[in-house]
Amino acid sequence: MKNYFIIHGTYGHNKENWFPWLENEIRKQGMEVYNFNYPTPEGQNFKNWAKVLDKVKDKITNESIFICHSIGCVFLAKYCIKHNLKIGKCIFVSGCNNYYFLENFDNINKYMYTDEIKKFINLCDERICIYSKDDPYIKIEALQDFSNSIKAKTIVYDHAGHFNEKSGYSKFEDLLILL
Repeated sequence: MKNYFIIHGTYGHNKENWFPWLENEIRKQGMEVYNFNYPTPEGQNFKNWAKVLDKVKDKITNESIFICHSIGCVFLAKYCIKHNLKIGKCIFVSGCNNYYFLENFDNINKYMYTDEIKKFINLCDERICIYSKDDPYIKIEALQDFSNSIKAKTIVYDHAGHFNEKSGYSKFEDLLILL
């Protein structure tokens, strides 16, 4: 069954940026969508985030579509790898699997990274990575490496920052075309 999951990033929540807008747009189409709040910064680690997604693990199928932002991208990949879970499509916005260049992000995100990222290729039929050349939090090389490591279709913007409200993204209409 086709359904949708939205996963936010570090220091974020499910009611910021374009997440509520996208959730609403998907619901307008009569589709099932899950947009949970994951613990951050307090309690942010893979185990605690996995507990949130575990609550609906039985709803995840090979037709499920995930739209993830920032650290939520590698969290989902690691989760699928850990559970050998096959999904239909992922759209990763500003995703990486190695260190940012800001100490507070590096310290909190290190528990999400995986050395087995290439295994995700066989667990997701369609992989799309979106990132911006001027992301203020993640080095361009880390964004490129993540996309390349999972053999994703890559969409690069010149001036979209981290695709958050600070960068002008309370809506993200290009995502609707990709769903």
